Amino acid sequence: MKQSYTTWRNYLLNEDIPFADKAWTVYRHQLEHQPVYRRFFEHLGINGQLTEKVGSGNGNKEHQDPELQSEVNSGNDPDAIPLIPIQVFRDAAIRADYVESADVVFRSSGTTGTRHSTHEIADARLYLESCYRGFSKFYNPQDFVILAWLPGYSENPHSSLIAMIDHFIQLDGTGKSRFLPLDQPLKEVDLQTENPNNISVRYMNTRRHRRTARLLNTAESADAGAAINRRLMLFGAVFGLLDLIDAGVPKLPGDAIIVETGGMKTHRREIPKDELRQRLSDGFGVPPGSVHSEYGMTEMCSQAWDNGKGRFQCPPWLRVTVRNPENPMQIQPSGEEGLIGVIDLANVHSISFFLTQDCGVAWPDGSFQVLGRWDHAELRGCNFLME
Repeated sequence: MKQSYTTWRNYLLNEDIPFADKAWTVYRHQLEHQPVYRRFFEHLGINGQLTEKVGSGNGNKEHQDPELQSEVNSGNDPDAIPLIPIQVFRDAAIRADYVESADVVFRSSGTTGTRHSTHEIADARLYLESCYRGFSKFYNPQDFVILAWLPGYSENPHSSLIAMIDHFIQLDGTGKSRFLPLDQPLKEVDLQTENPNNISVRYMNTRRHRRTARLLNTAESADAGAAINRRLMLFGAVFGLLDLIDAGVPKLPGDAIIVETGGMKTHRREIPKDELRQRLSDGFGVPPGSVHSEYGMTEMCSQAWDNGKGRFQCPPWLRVTVRNPENPMQIQPSGEEGLIGVIDLANVHSISFFLTQDCGVAWPDGSFQVLGRWDHAELRGCNFLME
């Protein structure tokens, strides 16, 4: 492989290069180096047709550094790239042919007896940079002390959500950000920006995540004991936050922000978004507009954020569309329900183009809403893995 991991990071997160150009570069790269994705094209019977269309006149540029390819497909619509069903992360090992071993392996949570999605992260630094830079597009990390309440996820030592928040916490040089303990009732002092007794509770392989966190050396140099004036940001799985309310959790400071990360399935019934936002607002004593959301999953290296406006927005290297369930190559009209499709360029070393099993609607400005899980039969499309 001639492209180094550093080259890919610099290229994919470079906002001066148009998204479409980078998407086609990643497409060609994965068609060449990702055997499962290539088999998907062969199964669809379009292998060669699409390759010839987007590759004509390019010679061997797919073997060069990605910076040299940035103008090759200018004007081509990245939505023309077929999306593989997300089940592929559950049914096959998604690893590019040049990846000998993964830096980190993430696995989804799930009920006993079910197969879990697995995402082999070849370049942990790209994952961490994508998470932190994406978060920083919508929030200034230096404005917040982060608290995390993630029961269920904490029991999964391979949780991508835990890894992301652990990274955010470690980049807070003040030492105030932390995971909240799960084995005792929360007190009012726990839900303040000050760190009582310097509590630091971790639920992952901390040595591994401390190592990967140091790779991105952007932590603040502020004295951990210095006086700070930061707002509180509470990350929490929905079912866990509702459990806290039912148990009589103390109110948060009035300027706090709650970021719910989903996580209702297998724990509680689904709740309409507006109702959920009101319940969290009432329970924690913050305005409804201070209840925000994060959209991510094991299969993604990037996340979308709803910062209180009711719609998710993507960082520049992530694109979400809503597709016709009967024909996933077709984009649904604005505001019409369909299946959420993802193009996550930070997945360059696995698969960047996939169709989820989430139902949603999209809007002309690129924002989208998630309406819940698609309650129809499982999508066909991964039968080729069994052949």
